[in-house]
Amino acid sequence: MPMGLFDNKAITVLTNSMDLRAARHKLLTSNIANQETPGYRAVDINFEDELRRREGGAPFVELARTSRGHMTGYYGASAPRALDRATDLPGFDRNSVGIEAEMARLSENTLMYTVSSKLLKGKFNGLMNAIKEGGI
Repeated sequence: MPMGLFDNKAITVLTNSMDLRAARHKLLTSNIANQETPGYRAVDINFEDELRRREGGAPFVELARTSRGHMTGYYGASAPRALDRATDLPGFDRNSVGIEAEMARLSENTLMYTVSSKLLKGKFNGLMNAIKEGGI
């Protein structure tokens, strides 16, 4: 990946964290929406494993341009792997969604997304202050 002003480990971790939290939000809301679907199996991601996988230095690939006028781009970390949450016991209809547990997971995930967002905002505010103080 090209080097630049925002190549900072904390910014990278916080950005990856927010991306994973957003992906997890979609999975959890899908679980909630399917709480009465017979045979539906609740899915989730292992946040820590996925963050570690993204931080493991997965190579970035430069995207091909079909015209010199197109912007360059880079493709990096793949989508998180959704896991069947086999620890939740399915009901008579073979649905493994427990609404209370899903709502608790969703609340925790939302809180952690908000925390990551505020920390990232603080990092960017620090960069803005450095730019302003430096006279750039």
